Amino acid sequence: MNVPILSLININKRISSKFKLSNINMDFYPGEVCGIIGENGSGKSSLMKIISGIYKPDSGIIEFESNHVEFPNVFESKKKGIYYVPQEINLFDNLTVAENIFIDVKSHLYAPYDIVKMNNIYHLTEEIFNELNVDIDPFMYVKDMELSKKQILSFVKAYISDAKFIIFDEPASTLTDLENDILFDIINKLKANNCSIVLISHKIDRIKKISDKIAVLKNGSIIKKGESKDYSSEKIIQVLSESKNPIKYPKLYFENDDVILSVENLNYKNILKSINFKLQKQEIIGIIGNSNSRKDTLISILFGLIKPDSGKIFLDGEKIEINHPSDAMLKGITLVPEDKIEFAIFNNFNLINNLSISSLKRFSKNQILDNYIMENVAENYIYKLRITPGNPEDKIIYYSGGNQQKVTFAKSIMQLAKIYLLDEPTRGIDVVSKNDVYNIINNLLISGSSVILFSTDFDEILGMCDRILVLSDGEIVALLDAHDTNKEELIYYLTL
Repeated sequence: MNVPILSLININKRISSKFKLSNINMDFYPGEVCGIIGENGSGKSSLMKIISGIYKPDSGIIEFESNHVEFPNVFESKKKGIYYVPQEINLFDNLTVAENIFIDVKSHLYAPYDIVKMNNIYHLTEEIFNELNVDIDPFMYVKDMELSKKQILSFVKAYISDAKFIIFDEPASTLTDLENDILFDIINKLKANNCSIVLISHKIDRIKKISDKIAVLKNGSIIKKGESKDYSSEKIIQVLSESKNPIKYPKLYFENDDVILSVENLNYKNILKSINFKLQKQEIIGIIGNSNSRKDTLISILFGLIKPDSGKIFLDGEKIEINHPSDAMLKGITLVPEDKIEFAIFNNFNLINNLSISSLKRFSKNQILDNYIMENVAENYIYKLRITPGNPEDKIIYYSGGNQQKVTFAKSIMQLAKIYLLDEPTRGIDVVSKNDVYNIINNLLISGSSVILFSTDFDEILGMCDRILVLSDGEIVALLDAHDTNKEELIYYLTL
């Protein structure tokens, strides 16, 4: 009888005030590949972090090789034979390829102060690369490598780890088909050695091609699992697109054909490729992407945090250069960042100062602030967004996460900008507060502004946008009319 190498029994973990993993039960077997599929934020990576010792479950049991185990850290899980390849590249830029490959594996084989035979390491690296058909110079420094080569290097590290259980978390985000074949070759070799493999990917076809079993996660729970052969791509997309609690969105529509922003052939390294789109006045364009969409890079370019390698940006028909966020704001472009607490909140400022700090010119005359007008305008936004407690002298550090997010949103819209870049503006806030935010967005449109809404919430994108750009691995793979599409079509383009 085939015995699981690892079992998760009633695993529960509270990740945040709005999200938790609930009653996770799964068995993983030697010599099998289990593909895990789910939308962004479904809990895939969080579950893998529990297995690998990064997170500790609140309740439940982990059994490894039929023994009850607890992993206080990654080092302990790795000693047991569990190896985690995360989404983020985890290499040492100042070391060579060969040094990176063996730094985890060989370091514990040598006693302190023993001399590592570097010639042997480089020779072994060449042998491994020949075996796997990897074309990388072992003597190259990692800092000089392309992102896709760094990913392959991470796979090779897993391959030589002698692990019994290996997790690949979104491993093929920047790979060509040829490079993806290297990953699959590694997985098949590991499988032949009776290793158990978990493959997390938004690419359904790739999951089905290599996996023996699949599990579908949604909202922190496993909603489907079984043999891969029993699930067509169409069936998986249908499962992912089902909504239990649809929300009504207060969308307003405007017929305004004037183009306020044009982006032409924008490129950045090998990350963003030929980005083209137009934003009309009083329009909401939604941009939705997978976990490797590179939307953060696009936002950074539009807000002046980084410069593109090539391409043009036009505002009201005139070519503009955005070299700094101050340039963007002067031209009427403002940003509500995704990580609002780190990048948009001054914890020790009071509520009024937090709301008005980006709009001081609006309330000044001859370099003197009109505190009366500033406080009245700020209090108006406090009322509209239901920021609570909402007292002018409150320190934001003591506010709930949801209210801190509403403060950052109000701070940005007080700037009276032409274009608002909204990055996950409703993440982490309740349904009532979401509707408050949607109504404020509508007020921005009424006042003549335009919005680019970056969101991983399919229903939000469909409910609030006029047109939708699907961004996958740094490329726009579809431009859709929000009125004529649905969640299944969005998921289809994201899983190509």
